[in-house]
Amino acid sequence: MTQVDINITVGGPQGGGIDTSSNMISRAFAQSGYFVFGVREYHSNIKGRHSYTHVRIKEERPRSLKYPVDFLVALDPDSIFEHLEDVGQGTKVIYDSAIEKAELSSARMIMRDTATRIKDALTEESYPNTILGAVEWMKKRGAKPISVPFNNVVQNAISGGVPSRYFNTLGAALTLAISGIELKYMEESIRLVFSGKESIVDENIAVVKAAYDYCKSNGLIERQLPFHEHKQKFLLTGNDGAAIGKMMGGLRMQTYYPITPASDESTIMESHNYIKWVDTEAKKMKDAGIVVVQTEDEIAAITMAIGAAITGTRSSTATSGPGFSLMAEAFSFAGTDEVPLVVTLYQRGGPSTGLPTRNGQSDLLFALNTGHGEFPRIVMSSGDVEECIYDSINAMNYAQRYQMPVIHLIDKNLANTSDFIDTIEQKKVKVNGMKFEKHGLNFKRYNLDTENGISNLGAFGKDIFWMTGDEHDELGHVTEDTEVRDRMMVKRFKKVETADLEIPMDEKAQLLGHKDADITFVTWGSQKGPILDVIDLLAEEGIKANLLYVKMMNPFPTKFVADVLKKARITIDVESNFLGQLAELVMLKTGIKIENKILKYNGRHMTEDEILSASREIINNKENKIEKVLKHGA
Repeated sequence: MTQVDINITVGGPQGGGIDTSSNMISRAFAQSGYFVFGVREYHSNIKGRHSYTHVRIKEERPRSLKYPVDFLVALDPDSIFEHLEDVGQGTKVIYDSAIEKAELSSARMIMRDTATRIKDALTEESYPNTILGAVEWMKKRGAKPISVPFNNVVQNAISGGVPSRYFNTLGAALTLAISGIELKYMEESIRLVFSGKESIVDENIAVVKAAYDYCKSNGLIERQLPFHEHKQKFLLTGNDGAAIGKMMGGLRMQTYYPITPASDESTIMESHNYIKWVDTEAKKMKDAGIVVVQTEDEIAAITMAIGAAITGTRSSTATSGPGFSLMAEAFSFAGTDEVPLVVTLYQRGGPSTGLPTRNGQSDLLFALNTGHGEFPRIVMSSGDVEECIYDSINAMNYAQRYQMPVIHLIDKNLANTSDFIDTIEQKKVKVNGMKFEKHGLNFKRYNLDTENGISNLGAFGKDIFWMTGDEHDELGHVTEDTEVRDRMMVKRFKKVETADLEIPMDEKAQLLGHKDADITFVTWGSQKGPILDVIDLLAEEGIKANLLYVKMMNPFPTKFVADVLKKARITIDVESNFLGQLAELVMLKTGIKIENKILKYNGRHMTEDEILSASREIINNKENKIEKVLKHGA
């Protein structure tokens, strides 16, 4: 029996219920016992321009997405044009028959540059610049268009109202019916998605039934997918994981100024019942409380979090590149005053405002060097949703243990990735607190006589010490004495050495796959999953590959990375930035240059198929060093 592996793209206007439609599809498959993995792509305007979700369904847990998709669900004319190149042999293109006469020139919400590119592609092969022309273009590539009278189907299900309000439900239902998911699981999905909104559940279920009847009467249902027994699972995003991890890691103060894609983390925290499934922890949070503050700007956000942190309160802030730029001066203050602060830095396309809602990994070197002067910080990253949970817990612990700021890097792709988590392993959840030693007057907050560089935090308001942005002595008084300055610099950086010795290697870097491999991939962040899938596919071709997966950038696991790369035959760096910033860091730390690169910086997520194709090209061209730039994505 053929293994189930279905890729689905649902596209439509921003604010048009795209997420809701995708959630219906994901939950219905989950109710049937399948795993779902997805990414949300959305435009930076508030409403109207094109957005879409891309999900993959398998019987085993997927770690990546791939093109061409098996279903393209177009909830507006723009989606047909925008996803022209996402289809291939057998792709089922579901769209409203009422849009067939729509012209590209009337699609006002498509960006001008994108429209020009689409026009050129259609004109080059002598297709008219209309929906019908685009559909014919897709048919030539093996796609199977399914034209459905959306209005009629909805009106047969319900009377009155505005039919277009139910188009997202209709699109999801048509997809599930054709895929072979039983009606009852779609009905369960509707009740889950619209939980708390019972007034609209019955109408949406009526639309779902009408969609299933339409597919049955028109011979569109080719199979029924088997049900798989399954345990309860939690469908979470990277934002969810970071929020849950911080809260379970003892967070008591979170500040933020709204910015994409970081804001979701804080708004999740503002609704504590979101993690009611962690019963014991939820009760503790309800009793103790977490303060979440939306500030007037990013400078206020980091300084407020610093103020809370120096009292011993576990504190953090979350932001993206532009916001972190504003935080640079205060971040330096946290460095020199040894403040246990966590900054979750969500990366998006830059520079400046750049691509506000698109993916990027171009803040790595920025995170390592932000702030004037030299001071220690821990810089770490996550590569999947589950890691976001445990890494956020670790970040809270690292900040407290080593008395220094911690930057936790999460790329936009991961922030908006949906994945299943079976459970949170309680044995992994440890909150390592600091001991407060009450010394009263003349408390040496910045004690120079420590072997590991770590001073006691002190009890704020009881232990008396000073804080300043200037260089200071052990009590915190301003000084420019040369000997104290030298000793204080050594003391602060000693903590990085201590962290390097104490933090387990698997929290800093991992070698995944065959130990004796022909190909060694090097990456960080959300490329982890796609590369692991590519490694499995290469193994089927008789090619052994492994992945050097780097999680901690400071302190950098220099010896481990160098030992792996010295043994590697062909190395390939895979990153979502222009420079190959991890490769540059590897060169700086080890002196080893990674010649082959697979890079993507157009703001869209990397997929299994494009990494596999680029890898094959590099493998088959052993003489030359290759830099492949990936282009795909709507």
